[in-house]
Amino acid sequence: MDKSKITCETLKDIRKQVADANGIVYTPAKCDFEGVCAGTCPACEQEREYIEKQISLKRKAGEIVKIAGLVAGLTTLAPLATVAQEMNAPEPTEQISLLSEEYFFEFGGIKPEYEDRIDQLTELVSQMPGEVFVITGHTDGRGSEAYNLKLSQKRADYIRNLILNKLEYQGFNIEDYKIISIGLANIAPNIPDAQTEPEHEQNRRVSLFLLKENSRVATILKEKFPKWKE
Repeated sequence: MDKSKITCETLKDIRKQVADANGIVYTPAKCDFEGVCAGTCPACEQEREYIEKQISLKRKAGEIVKIAGLVAGLTTLAPLATVAQEMNAPEPTEQISLLSEEYFFEFGGIKPEYEDRIDQLTELVSQMPGEVFVITGHTDGRGSEAYNLKLSQKRADYIRNLILNKLEYQGFNIEDYKIISIGLANIAPNIPDAQTEPEHEQNRRVSLFLLKENSRVATILKEKFPKWKE
């Protein structure tokens, strides 16, 4: 795949899966945008607006909106608990949010109440060399898709680098640990129709998962990003 089209094609793939799951007629058009397309060229924006409008109409009609494919897979990955023993559970039951970006990013650092959580997660990761972890960054629905995509990626990258830096500081060989960071913008909100600030806050999050081998997400990531960042 053309590297300049990776983000664009991934977003089209996600929109297609969501559309199919909800009975929305949608055929992704070929992106003819010259240069790197982050899914924000006029044609891509038109597709995004169409899907969002159809989803909105279904919600207003009282229909249950479904998510599928990459989005659904990311929300069903094995979540990281704060203690290693919990990783022995046969099946995960929920997605665990690590931090609220309102506190984490607005003030340029981690508040004291979150330091212990990051240290616990770093300790857990340190016990599992060779495993693959996925960090997903999420935003609220305000702002353009392009802005939210960049912001969510920045947030995911920040947590990834923070954990790796802590591992290195503690004397671990960071080459033994692979952490993939992915910005999902507002694709998988906790509260789809958030209106109040507390509701928006619940959509702004960073989550850390253990990637199961041969899972649906692992397959999609391998297809879309064969040389994802180490």
